[in-house]
Amino acid sequence: MDDQASIACQITLNSLFSRSFRIFSKRRAITSESAAYTYGELAERSHRLASSLYCLGISKGDKVAILSETRSEYVETYCALSSLGVIALTINIRFHPDEIAYCLSTGAPKAIIVSGALIPSLLGFIDSNETTMVITYDGPTKGYLDYESMIAQENPPPPAIEITSSDIYNVLYTSGTTGRPKGAMISQGAAAIRAMRLAQWFSLTPDDGFVGWLPLFHCGGDESLYATLQSGGTYATLRKADARMMFKVIERDRLTWTLLLPGVITDFLHDPSRSDFDLSSLRFAIGYANMMPNIVTELTASANIDFYDAFGQTEASYLIAHGLSGPGETPSMNKIPAPLMEIRIANDDLSETPVGVPGECLVRGPSVMSGYMNDPLATAEAFSGGWLHTGDILVRNGDGSLTFVDRKKYLIKSGGENIYPAEVEQVIASMVEVEEVCVFGITNEHWGEAVSAVVVLRPGASLTKEEITNWCKERLGGYKRPREITFMRAEDLPRSTTGKLQRHLLSELTKRDETLK
Repeated sequence: MDDQASIACQITLNSLFSRSFRIFSKRRAITSESAAYTYGELAERSHRLASSLYCLGISKGDKVAILSETRSEYVETYCALSSLGVIALTINIRFHPDEIAYCLSTGAPKAIIVSGALIPSLLGFIDSNETTMVITYDGPTKGYLDYESMIAQENPPPPAIEITSSDIYNVLYTSGTTGRPKGAMISQGAAAIRAMRLAQWFSLTPDDGFVGWLPLFHCGGDESLYATLQSGGTYATLRKADARMMFKVIERDRLTWTLLLPGVITDFLHDPSRSDFDLSSLRFAIGYANMMPNIVTELTASANIDFYDAFGQTEASYLIAHGLSGPGETPSMNKIPAPLMEIRIANDDLSETPVGVPGECLVRGPSVMSGYMNDPLATAEAFSGGWLHTGDILVRNGDGSLTFVDRKKYLIKSGGENIYPAEVEQVIASMVEVEEVCVFGITNEHWGEAVSAVVVLRPGASLTKEEITNWCKERLGGYKRPREITFMRAEDLPRSTTGKLQRHLLSELTKRDETLK
């Protein structure tokens, strides 16, 4: 293809933002607990920030790290960096300081933008990297640059910068539960496609608004932001997932959609103040129905909303395939593949598995990451055979839908048999008394591995281990039944920032409890 033609057919997230700034200028774009900005105001503030950063010597191809809760300034920073062609390193605020230092050391940002409360997490890195600029969102701090002062400065705008679809826009880090965090590099083009796919899939319009409690360093947060800005809607930033505050902003801003993930969904459902607010504008939520189908059914019935059962991942988009259930419906667990994503359910040799036979989900398409930053070996492994290997086991059904089976790495091998924890979880979760369940493998001298289950009961419910065992006997083969059952409180479960249970930590907790008995 001719070079000029190649340039002409590209799409970038920066062009998406620029379009929205122009055509939705007077509409409300971003809200927080106490403020609101129109698209025009968002454009003005982000342009001022871009000018200040450029005057500080930050230009295309450089990296800027962000360590912050979800807030309006984070959105402005995203827009500013996009216009400069600067790469945003989005750091998980729940990482250990050593993990934060690792991400910063390998990413080598020219500057770090940080919420004031999170500065202590950076001190070890800052002390040994004195040349790295630090910018704080929360007012002047000795030795650091002040974010609002930078926006208030009258600086000349940067020169015209050519942004291409292959330019890296941001780096989203994996949770690091199986080793050091890996930085998934998302290009300008991939981010734009993610925005448009979500907007089309969820039929978003300028009248829609998102409850933005989810961190912007997670694909569920930042993709939802892109989709909201692309469609001219409102993105309400919340620094944490507080149910009452969620109710308040839904009523105040007439918001229509959000993610309700494990931990958050039960708080949203059971909070006694929910009936004090007008939540009639909410039309759907997104989450993991397979983890707690009874809770999802209760939520959709009581809130009169739809629920999208999500399947996706940071490296490809959180919209790979989604199932849909209406108010009061029991989720079917079958998910429809999203457009602009080629999906193969494959054996280890990459050949397609027959309908009904589990295999690893492989994907390719324009929303897939560009690789892991500074990690060619992990990148080569992830893209073996020209497909992105998701590490998820799925089944393709006769109607073309997909059913999630489990993570490949969670597979339990007991006496030569394969056991997928999600299958056992779904059986236990179908008991009306159960709010949430997590299943994992434990060492067994006779069988190699056996099944262990941690169960959270719904408020006021009563259930014994024997009752759970008998329930499983009627619905599962003998080798799949839990040999150990532990009851825990929901607030004691170790979770990632997206609400997913961290099985390796849960396994260690149950081992420790057994030792203490």
